[in-house]
Amino acid sequence: MAEQPDSNAISCAKALSSFVEKGKALLDLAEKESREGLCQEFVRQKIRIERKQSLLGLIEAGATLYNSLSVKRKKDAEDLWSKNTNAANVPQVQWDAFLQRLDDELQLSPKIHNVDHQSKRISPDTPLIDARTGETVTLQRYLGRGKKILLVLIRQFSCLLCRLHIQDLQKNQSSLDAHSVQVVVISFGCQEGASHWVQQTGCQYDMLLDPSRKMYSAFGLGASLKKVLNFSNMLIYSEYVANDMEFPRELPWIQDDMFQLGGNFVLDEHGRVLFSHRCQSPIDRPSVEDILSAQ
Repeated sequence: MAEQPDSNAISCAKALSSFVEKGKALLDLAEKESREGLCQEFVRQKIRIERKQSLLGLIEAGATLYNSLSVKRKKDAEDLWSKNTNAANVPQVQWDAFLQRLDDELQLSPKIHNVDHQSKRISPDTPLIDARTGETVTLQRYLGRGKKILLVLIRQFSCLLCRLHIQDLQKNQSSLDAHSVQVVVISFGCQEGASHWVQQTGCQYDMLLDPSRKMYSAFGLGASLKKVLNFSNMLIYSEYVANDMEFPRELPWIQDDMFQLGGNFVLDEHGRVLFSHRCQSPIDRPSVEDILSAQ
């Protein structure tokens, strides 16, 4: 007599099947919408966290899958569904290929710069804006004071991972102080958006604005749909939702860029780069230990 599958295996199969169907439906709709007009307009108008049927809907679908499987992490879910034949139908390859096509069409796939930022000096005269006062300033304000400067270039104002990274830095402020490291946050956004961000996050660090993204360009930070929204990353974002964390919403009247990548860079008091980390995705931020040990 054939062995009957247990109830857990049946539940896992049903949850995975539902997730696969949802992922394919989101991808099919995105592919259809991307062909209906300009690619730029599709990216700007159709890929939004508020749209449940946009590509970002996969985050909530992943969280639903985790809850159905009684797990909280992508790895634990993968361990369970690896034993299920329906796992082969997960549309990861097609999903990532679609994002790569968008990157190619928008020319967002930046080449990796073969620049040794460890030996590079950043111009201290690049004009920036103090996010709190609106005053035009330069990095010269922070140099020559016997301290190292940790520049944290964030992504969009609504980036949850950026906010968590800032929280981690603030929790480890005593270690940063012990190594004479001053944190300065840099955004490419506008002052109104920055004021809202500071109010929401309670960030105590100095914040400078780089609306022309000259600092982002100097450090070789590009933008990419695939690096932000690839299938594996989406399932990691689902972990936060499964753990009852909410992704911040964009302010509808403020233009932002979800696909800009961030980075962390430590300068000595003369502006020489001591530590360089260009994020390969929103998840990719260095720990405080990594930052301090590399100096």
